[in-house]
Amino acid sequence: MKNPCQRMKGNAGRNPLRNDRGDISIFTCFFVVGIVMLVSFLLLYASIRITCINIRNGAKMELNNLSASIYADTYRSQRETNFSEYLNTLYSSGDYTAMLEDMVTDGLASKIPLSTDDYRVRDIRLAFHVTGDRVEYVFTCSVEFYVYMFGHSYPAITRPVELTGYHNTKF
Repeated sequence: MKNPCQRMKGNAGRNPLRNDRGDISIFTCFFVVGIVMLVSFLLLYASIRITCINIRNGAKMELNNLSASIYADTYRSQRETNFSEYLNTLYSSGDYTAMLEDMVTDGLASKIPLSTDDYRVRDIRLAFHVTGDRVEYVFTCSVEFYVYMFGHSYPAITRPVELTGYHNTKF
């Protein structure tokens, strides 16, 4: 009795259940998977860079608004000749700096969403320093990026964003 595969052989002696044209090697599978992983990584990297640039640009616009607010406050304080009192308020009053931080955070939130399925902006802080004849302000935040896999969102990477701005004062 003949083997079932031998009975199905055609005239040319070939097995019709085996298609030689469709065979691929295991190395080809790994190569294709590697290329797909590389392209996915490059797209994720580009997406993270673009999002950080968008957040940085929004923060720059808010720092410009902050500079205008500081200008109005320092102009008023210099006109009333109590600039040192303004600096004491800037350094010692947590309410005033919290108000400035809230102003920057609200303005940034109006320009870009602070939390999406892909990222979350957190730890927004403003620090102030007087260097020479200008007020330096430093904006810092962390952006946590997420990857969605298997029905869950996992944190993939956290990138810091830091911007420094100056407001020139005339004593």
